[in-house]
Amino acid sequence: MRRLTDSARRAMDVLARENAVLPAECERIAAREIEKTLSEFFVLSGGISFRAERNGKIVITVTAEAEGVKPFGVIGG
Repeated sequence: MRRLTDSARRAMDVLARENAVLPAECERIAAREIEKTLSEFFVLSGGISFRAERNGKIVITVTAEAEGVKPFGVIGG
């Protein structure tokens, strides 16, 4: 039974990779760059969640939690 479960899991992984919008390495790089950009503006309390799905167009979902906004200088005057 375990072999069947392992085979099913591997098959699901292959299908997920085949249907993925981005290769896994590209997705990791995109997530890292987005996290770096967000951390310039916010004090992040953990990592981010990044997902790209194709529903006709590519839908990109990013979720992050922050402790606060980083202080910025006063704009205008």
